[in-house]
Order: sequence, then structure tokens, then C-alpha cells
Amino acid sequence: MSHQLIKYTTAMRPISILIILFASTIQVIFAQNQPILRQVNPKISGIQLREDLKIKTDLNFNGTPQLVAGTAQQRNVQVMVRNTGPITATNFVVEVTYNWRVDHESFTAQSLQRIQTVGSLAAGQQTQLQFVVPDQLIRRNAPYGSPNVSLSFKVDATGVVAESLENNNSASISIPILNN
Repeated sequence: MSHQLIKYTTAMRPISILIILFASTIQVIFAQNQPILRQVNPKISGIQLREDLKIKTDLNFNGTPQLVAGTAQQRNVQVMVRNTGPITATNFVVEVTYNWRVDHESFTAQSLQRIQTVGSLAAGQQTQLQFVVPDQLIRRNAPYGSPNVSLSFKVDATGVVAESLENNNSASISIPILNN
């Protein structure tokens, strides 16, 4: 019996080697088809930064939005956006969404969006933006619709600026609807 076992083991050795070679070949073939992922660390003044140690900026609103005087046909809402972070924030978008209801039913809810682009904002700097209230488009069926239009502002609405704190990017104000 032991003689047969030796023959069987000796006969299986070339098959085992072929299986190992086949498996290695498959691994090499699949490895060649996989993209090579590289992490590129940005250089600032020749210093390499790890992703978790990057200095990030912080954009937020300085105070609440204010309804400012405009003409009889046009109202404006002013917001102050500031960069409280330690580095310059590159181009970003500030978005306002106007929400109201024409009637009391939820299906009459209306929404408009407007954006403004801020070129860049240095550390510690702030900028003032004014958004025109599109009163000619905001109407309600009095007394059933919303008496006010809600304006929700979002700084860096498209998420292009890496910030140390992302949950302080919104502000809102509610103003009366002029057109009934």
C-alpha cells in the first residue's frame, strides 16, 4: 500500500505545480488590468502634506441675512460671507432658494434658486453679496397661500472648498410676499 501511495504522490506533484503556475498566471493577468491607484500629495512651498493634516479653510455667514432698501419695484437681501479659516478659499458659489406656497395645499409649493460666484476669499476676509428678490414671480392666493417667502442661503453650495467645518454654511430669512 505504501508503494502505491508514493506512486500517487509522485504522479500528483507535476499536476500540483501546474495548478500553482496557472493560479499565479491568472493573478498576474488580473493585476495588469487593474488601475494603479496613487495618492498624490499636494506640495505647498515644497512641503508634502498628508491628507489628514491638510490645512482647511472655513466659510460661513457673518450675521443673518438682511432685507435692504431697494427700489419700489425691487427688494434686495444682503448676506455677508466670511472666511474664518487660515488659508484662501478659491472660487465658490453662494446659493439662495426662495420657497413659498401659492395656496394652502402642499402641491402648490414653489421654489426658485439663484446663485452668485465669489472669485476667492483670503483668510480673514469677508465679502458682501446682494440677491434680488424676484417679487414678480412670487405670488400667493390670499389669504390661503404663504404670507412670507422663505430665503435659504448656502455658502459653497457646490462643495468645492474643503472646509474644516461644513455644518455652518447656511442662513435663512423670511420676508413678506408683496404680490397677492
